[in-house]
Amino acid sequence: IYFICLMKLLLASLALAAATTASAENPFSAPWFCHDLDCPSFSTRQTGDNDVEIRSYDSLQWATTVVETDSASDAGDIAFHRLFDYISGANEASQKIDMTAPVLNYIQPGAGPNCNSTFTVSFFVPWAYQTEEGPPKPTSEDVFIEEKKLGEFAVSSFGGFASDADMVSHAVDLTEDVSESKEVDFSADANDGNYYFVAYDSPYRLMNRHNEDWIGVVESS
Repeated sequence: IYFICLMKLLLASLALAAATTASAENPFSAPWFCHDLDCPSFSTRQTGDNDVEIRSYDSLQWATTVVETDSASDAGDIAFHRLFDYISGANEASQKIDMTAPVLNYIQPGAGPNCNSTFTVSFFVPWAYQTEEGPPKPTSEDVFIEEKKLGEFAVSSFGGFASDADMVSHAVDLTEDVSESKEVDFSADANDGNYYFVAYDSPYRLMNRHNEDWIGVVESS
């Protein structure tokens, strides 16, 4: 009887462990610039008339925080520390969560040159937590988990350590490329002046750095 009870207890424990560790499989073969970290899945194509990269992103979960300031660099620093605290254990499970790529920075520019802009900064939730239950909930009120329905973007890629001026300069060039294409138009969000700066690298990576600007697009009617 003792042996039977012990086996039942063991089987129940194994079932509980399996349920606890159940995770989503990563269906995505990530590009080189993810550097072997989990990345959000997307499909990509080029416009036929002027060779602009267009990506379509799947709806997935992200850990997010919002910062209002006049500097993208300052916003990135503040947001990164909040989100890094979350994945380092500032969550209801006191659990460490793997770092992912990219760091997504959604920029809503201020109304004037001396006005604060709104920066919504997000870490991609690892594939292991891309489930109905999702990742552990943050303990900080400044961090929240959301499902982003990102959609389609025109993408500009560039290397190096990106400054605020680099982000804006590449976004301006990308805006011109989208304007010249007869295959895509700006999304309503892009028409409001909003765009994304996307960073893939640790500040300590010196070589093969990769940055992106994204501008929302829709098919031309």
